[in-house]
Amino acid sequence: MTLADHLLLAKMFANKRTLFALTLFVFFASVVNAQNDVPVYMWNIDTDAIANPLKVLDSRELVETILAPSHQLIAIFMQDELSAQDFKSEDLSAIESVAKSVDGGTFYHPSISNPENLLKSLAENGYQIVNIKSDQDLPRALVDEPTVLVIELPLTQTGDFRSENLQLNGNHVASVFGSLKSRQSNVLGVFTSAKNSNAVAPLKRVSRSALSASSKYINTDLFINATGELFLYIEKPPVLKLRKNDKGADVMEVYTLDAVPDFTGSGSGSLVLKYNNIKAGEMTLKSADLTLMFAKQGGYWFISSSSITLETTNWPLKSYELKSTDIFTPVGFSYHCTPKLTIAKSKKNTENNETIVVEMNGFQLQPFRKPGKNSFGDWYDCQGFFTEAIWAAIFLGLVIAAVLAWAISMLADVKGPDRFDDPKGKTITVSATD
Repeated sequence: MTLADHLLLAKMFANKRTLFALTLFVFFASVVNAQNDVPVYMWNIDTDAIANPLKVLDSRELVETILAPSHQLIAIFMQDELSAQDFKSEDLSAIESVAKSVDGGTFYHPSISNPENLLKSLAENGYQIVNIKSDQDLPRALVDEPTVLVIELPLTQTGDFRSENLQLNGNHVASVFGSLKSRQSNVLGVFTSAKNSNAVAPLKRVSRSALSASSKYINTDLFINATGELFLYIEKPPVLKLRKNDKGADVMEVYTLDAVPDFTGSGSGSLVLKYNNIKAGEMTLKSADLTLMFAKQGGYWFISSSSITLETTNWPLKSYELKSTDIFTPVGFSYHCTPKLTIAKSKKNTENNETIVVEMNGFQLQPFRKPGKNSFGDWYDCQGFFTEAIWAAIFLGLVIAAVLAWAISMLADVKGPDRFDDPKGKTITVSATD
């Protein structure tokens, strides 16, 4: 081959590599964009539109589907986070029940892009946008002008209460829609969210810096040195969840403790974190003092007791004894946990079925430190080596091995004939005892 032929081949391979890299880039870009798509469920709507689950529907196209039939009143129930998996569970069964009880049809699409443009598109088509903050703001008479009621549902949060919160929100949607339909029969119900609960947040480089007592630490971390013998590192702000039954209705408050707390300590035996004036919508956490008590026994340290004194918009000033998570760590080691962990929660049989949960989202803790060291000791992680997936794989492997051993033993027990017919001799006769 000549030099020109070699150059031509090299150019062809270079073009193929460029095309392959471009294809990968477009694929991964589409995957990242798809993470922000949200599902939508509509009922009491007369439409022939067919949802293609393999195609992402833009919010403006969704508006065209909504406007095809005439609806003077549209009720949009906006959840903070949703995913297609939520509709496969039983958590939203109340919404499905109310949708089946109306005469109109339903429409569901698992992937709606640009959900933030939904209300803007409806406003451009002549609808008046009304934000509903409480049931008292709902219309009491027939609505004559094109109107969209935006009803913000309580936060679901991720963790132990998400499934239960979705069920409560579903019941609330069914109740509000039933009240609206009793006044206006052609009201359209829409259930969606502004964010996909499975979306992966983009990674950002964050530098550490000293924080003042009044600053927030949403995008950074927090380090607390109490008395020099107790270290606490918080990766993300803790979450305080409050729930109680007030006159037959569940009242829930969720506060993100993103303010730098005042703290006090007594040797290595206790730590008190004091939070003040934290907003959560129209509600305010006036004060919350979280106390953690530590003890040592048998070469291990642990949280012996915990309590909280709090006052909010709906909760009077009161102290509560909490049940601490079982944390047993060798003395000289720190306790580390990256996933969300309920570090303390209220005990059972509290007054008015009150529930208090303190949830950490990435932290490291070490009391009873040796003086003179300026760092955490070796960490003792909350996630052991044998995770649920590993135990499941081991159990499944043992079951398969047991079935295989049984099958081999059955094959080995098969007996072949030990005597054969001789055409020149007597016929073999087998008795019933053989």
